[in-house]
Amino acid sequence: MKKNKFIYIVIPLLIINISSLLFLFFQLGKTSSLKSVNNDIDYNSTGNVIIQVIDDFTNEPIEGATVCILETRHYEMTNKYGSTNSIEVPIVKNKNFDLYLKRTWGEITVLVYKNGYADNISFYNLIMPNTTRAGLIIRMKEIINSEDNSPTISLNKPTPEWTETLIKLYKKRI
Repeated sequence: MKKNKFIYIVIPLLIINISSLLFLFFQLGKTSSLKSVNNDIDYNSTGNVIIQVIDDFTNEPIEGATVCILETRHYEMTNKYGSTNSIEVPIVKNKNFDLYLKRTWGEITVLVYKNGYADNISFYNLIMPNTTRAGLIIRMKEIINSEDNSPTISLNKPTPEWTETLIKLYKKRI
């Protein structure tokens, strides 16, 4: 009889403990993997961005497009003007040129999609700390035939001042 009571008490406790440990393991895994992917994010410094999505052919705003900021996994829908609300984003440092000339801004990657349009992904969108960037325009191409379904890829350049300074630092007179 004592053995049965022991089994009835210990087995449920073991199941509860194992379940709790698995839950904690998966929760910690999610947090640590996000931080390991985004170890260049300055969570203390942020900027804001308002994104407008327009039709590439008609220049009309696209309502109901989904906008995703990849670095934060933040999703937003565009309104009837093709615009998102102001989105707060952390400053994500691009350290590719830190040995030469550090950047004072962060960069985000924007993915935009909507049925009937080819996906658009835009890399290296500049975000200045403590400012709102309005006027980040994403142009989407309507899918008319199967060839139109390939994604649009946009690459954005650094500020002209930073680029000029980098050139002056390394341009050698011969």
